[in-house]
Amino acid sequence: MAVQRSSILPAKGERLAPPTLLEVVTAALFSVLAWRIGAEPDLFAYSWLAAAGVLLAAVDWNSRTLPTKLIWPSGIILAALFSLAAVLNRDAYPLIRSAAGMLALLAFYGALYFLQPGQLGGGDLRLGALLGLALGWAGWSTVLGGTLFGWFSAAVALLVLRIARRSEPGRDVPLGPFLIIGAFAALLIQPTN
Repeated sequence: MAVQRSSILPAKGERLAPPTLLEVVTAALFSVLAWRIGAEPDLFAYSWLAAAGVLLAAVDWNSRTLPTKLIWPSGIILAALFSLAAVLNRDAYPLIRSAAGMLALLAFYGALYFLQPGQLGGGDLRLGALLGLALGWAGWSTVLGGTLFGWFSAAVALLVLRIARRSEPGRDVPLGPFLIIGAFAALLIQPTN
């Protein structure tokens, strides 16, 4: 029986990044998250987001697609880990806020998706919901900060590429990596609620 190759990862011979770069970035995120969050149950959820986020950012940077086959399972696992953290903390409010954050960013990205067709992809829409779930757990200021950091970093990167003449007008940078960077920046610098 032949095994079909998943479309999530690049074809044989193609690379997402240098051999250890993804591992080093993921390990660095694990370390910084452990330092910032401490021995709390939500550390497992954020560590999962770090592992999935690094892979999603690399795939989007290389192929300009955010695979649904990776986003949806990541969201389900993230929701399960946050649910477990809510049970262990005996506090359902962060879980409710997390779901509300997911819905808020889904509505925001959905509005952009439908009002400006072609400017935002369906993968960016789904990634926004995933990040809203994670940012919502930390608080509303983190949802807002993570979203603004992501869009601002994408705008700065596009401006730098245009000034350096490495990007033509009409050819944009992939948004996913910057949304992920913005989310982690907010998680690491915003005070937790």
